Amino acid sequence: MKRKGYRAERELVRKLRRQDFRSIRVPASAPSSEPLPDVFATKADKILAFEIKAPNADRAYFRKKQVKKLFDFLSMFEAYAQKMAIIGAKFPYKWVFREIKAVDDYVVLREEKGNIAFEQK
Repeated sequence: MKRKGYRAERELVRKLRRQDFRSIRVPASAPSSEPLPDVFATKADKILAFEIKAPNADRAYFRKKQVKKLFDFLSMFEAYAQKMAIIGAKFPYKWVFREIKAVDDYVVLREEKGNIAFEQK
């Protein structure tokens, strides 16, 4: 499972770089109290923080505690005008991304479209 999540995070970093974002995977595989996202990216005045799942099922669960870390991380970067907390699920042959605006529990379903996309160049 961890290897699958690692591959999804690396794939997302490459996808973002093709869109001219500066992006990096944060290798914090153990649960931590530090507010670290799985991946973050910047471009101009925008910073994005991602929590990524690579589920075997048709849904991915994002717990409130994980989501809160995204917002805590983004709050440290006052210089950026746009701050986006994004949850993403890498299903076989399909990504679903959702920008979120509040700390809560979330479920991302394989059949949904999501509300944000990162298209190939």
